[in-house]
Amino acid sequence: MNQDIEQIIKYNSEGPTLDYKKEEYPLGKHAKRNEILKDISALANHHSDTDKYIIIGVKEENGVAKDFYEIERLTDEAAYQKFVNENIEPKINFNYKSF
Repeated sequence: MNQDIEQIIKYNSEGPTLDYKKEEYPLGKHAKRNEILKDISALANHHSDTDKYIIIGVKEENGVAKDFYEIERLTDEAAYQKFVNENIEPKINFNYKSF
């Protein structure tokens, strides 16, 4: 999978199956906690059977990866799974992995 991610970052620009984010999505009582729901829903609703990615820690310019940011304390996947499963129906399958 790491090789796939490297290829995506190197050759793909943002679009209906790829989104770059500078930092992790906030959870809890943060005003922007629903951003993850919006972005995951948008990717899931795009009519395509291909895998879709939100890659965090990327500075993009014109939709293309230009630089990278280190994520010091990676949020546990279970926290995102719980939040998404509580707020989106039908259930969306996704993975949150460090690379």
